[in-house]
Amino acid sequence: MIANGRAAAAALLLCALAAGPARAGEANDEPLEQTFEVAPDVRVDIEIVTGEIELRAIDANQLRVRAKGPLDVNGSHRRVSVRAPSGGWMPWSHPAEVEVEIELPRKSRITARAINGGIRAEGVEGELDLHAANGAIEVKGAPVEAYLETMNAAIKFEGRGSDVVAKTLNGEIELEGVSGEVQASTVSGRIKVEGEAIERAELRTMAGAIELDGSLAKGARVNAKSFSGPVLVRLPGNTSARFDVQSWSGGLESDFASRFTGDDDHESRQWGHGAGRPLSFVVGDGDARISIESFSGGVKVEKRDSD
Repeated sequence: MIANGRAAAAALLLCALAAGPARAGEANDEPLEQTFEVAPDVRVDIEIVTGEIELRAIDANQLRVRAKGPLDVNGSHRRVSVRAPSGGWMPWSHPAEVEVEIELPRKSRITARAINGGIRAEGVEGELDLHAANGAIEVKGAPVEAYLETMNAAIKFEGRGSDVVAKTLNGEIELEGVSGEVQASTVSGRIKVEGEAIERAELRTMAGAIELDGSLAKGARVNAKSFSGPVLVRLPGNTSARFDVQSWSGGLESDFASRFTGDDDHESRQWGHGAGRPLSFVVGDGDARISIESFSGGVKVEKRDSD
């Protein structure tokens, strides 16, 4: 479930780190390099307070950790734990800065957390669960699913057919190559989503524009809401959907030939409408359901050019 506020997001990160470093490992200030023979879908847990985490998938059943700064590394064939030790009884007390690079199998299942620093992942095809409080999250690859959460930075995802949940409080969200289910939520920032065969989409921002560009699966459900910013939905010409749209202080516009619900005598046509009254209209047979709302900004439904 997406957290509801700054305190909840911070608590999530801090509680995750509260366990401290693994006892079996031994911290070392010298540069570290360690290699494990692991399962193709090895579970990997990474926790640091300050520094950067870089994850890179390889075509081998090996996991290689390289680090600058103190780090505890413990592993087995099925699971590897990588943790930065703290200097006090709380994990955020006197944190050591650590730069971590990990090469791992493509199907790895990864959980990574950082408070002061960013996380980058490339080529992973397993599960991603990434949390950063004060750092950006960047992902390139085709994870089967990705949960990406930060507080004061941007999220950027470039994938191929992935389910994605992305959340930040202060930062923009850019998701490319999504499919299936997608959620994007920010308090202050723009949301841009590109994908194909989208089944469910929940897009919400308080202060920023929303742009959705892609195709919908049959019976898809889309909900896009911006309190302060325009909403643009760009869809293929063969889209079949029912739209419920409203803008309190901006116009409503559609490129599609459509008919208004409850008005069987109206011919399908392109149209524009002023702010205020909500409108419902149907494109094609109305298979999908799309709800769009902007309090301060216009709403446009645009027909995508054919490839």
